[in-house]
Amino acid sequence: MKETKVEAKTIQDAVEIGLIELGLRRDQVEVVVVSEGTKGFLGLGAKKACVMLREKKWTGGGHHEERDTRRERPSSGRGRSDGPRRDGGPRRDRYDARPRPARTPQDRPYQERRPDAGYARRPDAVYQDISLAMEAVQAPEDPMEHAKLALTTTLKLMGLEASITDTRHDAAEGIISMKFDSPDATVFTAENARGLQSLQFLINSIINKNRKNRISVRIDTADYWNKKEEELALKMEAVVKDVIGTARPYRLEPMSAPLRKFVHSLIKAKYPEVETLSEGEGKWRKVVIRPVTQKETAQQ
Repeated sequence: MKETKVEAKTIQDAVEIGLIELGLRRDQVEVVVVSEGTKGFLGLGAKKACVMLREKKWTGGGHHEERDTRRERPSSGRGRSDGPRRDGGPRRDRYDARPRPARTPQDRPYQERRPDAGYARRPDAVYQDISLAMEAVQAPEDPMEHAKLALTTTLKLMGLEASITDTRHDAAEGIISMKFDSPDATVFTAENARGLQSLQFLINSIINKNRKNRISVRIDTADYWNKKEEELALKMEAVVKDVIGTARPYRLEPMSAPLRKFVHSLIKAKYPEVETLSEGEGKWRKVVIRPVTQKETAQQ
């Protein structure tokens, strides 16, 4: 008996993928919804739907019985006639008139059924409407308090347990740094901290609305940025040696703006033999490291 477990963006997509993997029709499998998935908040915390597809056991009775769809044709004669035969006996119908079982949702083609037809839903599935409506809150004048309130409220609306552990405000540079701990930290640090960057962009947009002097907010969790910077520092040491030895430019993988800025500053401070520049657009923008002599030769 064939079976497979599939994850996809929606239940319907998961079912279609599973049918292709098993090479079966929808009426030949039983579908159990393991997880219906969640959309998350602004793309953060989204989870895929998961279903289990299991081939049905066909028996000798009931609507699971395989029907013989072949039709009997008369040995001679054309067309259909309900009149008597030449020998006086009743004429047999052109097609087999055996009674057929009543059609069920599983017998109908996949496209004709409702999206939830035939699914075995979990008995413990509970649905609860959650309202995101909130009372108007006066934004604090202090940018630090405003940033803390915005971060706490956003994490609460996402349904994540989190607590702010460290806050710093450099008024001269206009930078606010905040760190928070959460059991779901991987939601933010996965995929090169895509979630953490989105959260940081959101908080920056909130606190800088209608603010004359712009504030830069930096958010961290699980000490991600420090670990990433240490990793890049070790990598730059090897890259610079390669660039100097081969006299060829080296292109790093695409990075976010904060990491590109870190690489530019690190190379400028520690490795005067090489220089950096950025190329590409959008999410494909990357840092290029090349020997300083290449620039001087181009100017001549």
